[in-house]
Amino acid sequence: MEGFDINLGRSFKPAFDDVPARYRRSISGVDYLHMRGLQGGDLFVTRDGWINASCLVPDRWFTGGQFRKPGQALAGATGAVYRVPVSHPVRKNFALVVKFSRFGQDVGITVAEDMTVTPEFRDRMEAAEFLPPFEEFANLLRLRSCCRGSFSTLAPLAIYSPPTRYLAWQLRRKDYLQWAYERQLRASQQDDETKVAYDFERLYILLYRWMDGMDVEEAHRSGFVSRQQMISLTRDSAETLRKLGWCVLDHKPRHLILRQNRKSGRILSRNHRTVLGLVDYELLYPSEV
Repeated sequence: MEGFDINLGRSFKPAFDDVPARYRRSISGVDYLHMRGLQGGDLFVTRDGWINASCLVPDRWFTGGQFRKPGQALAGATGAVYRVPVSHPVRKNFALVVKFSRFGQDVGITVAEDMTVTPEFRDRMEAAEFLPPFEEFANLLRLRSCCRGSFSTLAPLAIYSPPTRYLAWQLRRKDYLQWAYERQLRASQQDDETKVAYDFERLYILLYRWMDGMDVEEAHRSGFVSRQQMISLTRDSAETLRKLGWCVLDHKPRHLILRQNRKSGRILSRNHRTVLGLVDYELLYPSEV
């Protein structure tokens, strides 16, 4: 397995802001530290991820063909999304959400039953494309900057691109989209000498911090919320997103997480409002675009 030196040649890992400029990248307004593996893989670590960098290196969770730790596919996920427990020096139950990016693939969108879909929204769904990995992180961080008190979200930690190469058709990517992704990515970076480019022949794996809880659909099946409550939570959260300037084009109960009080088992609420987490971002777009 390829190795990544998170100490960057030093005797100890430097603070994020102390890392030499040659490792630093700013992509779509997000700061990363870019490390190259011994076999040619690329690991881009965010500021939030750098704190837990020792848990993010692929040697800890990925062998190339399978997960080093038992990875559990998330129920109801339409893409390749897994929960992978990783040993942590302090946190006992630390886990990652490991998501294989589907950018460039065909989008088959379904929306929540009983959701009101306007003609404008329907037009956007028909033209939708999965966000490329750096754009997905960028949109999520923009949402996180304004959603406190409305939603919890997963923390974006790192993007890993293994060195293995594939033909575009093996990854089910549409070749004609490559130039558009390249233009968008290049335009989001300032330094011409260190610009990062997408490689259409490689996988991109997004790493998030796991969020405990149950999704709203599961909560309905388990009797914690009624069908009407499930519909209302989904509708209300879509409207809250819209007021914040965002929308998820395939918004559905499976993308919303509820938390339980550890003692009573009741669904958590704050100020008479259900505490919600939003956990899927590959179709997260500004609502006014």
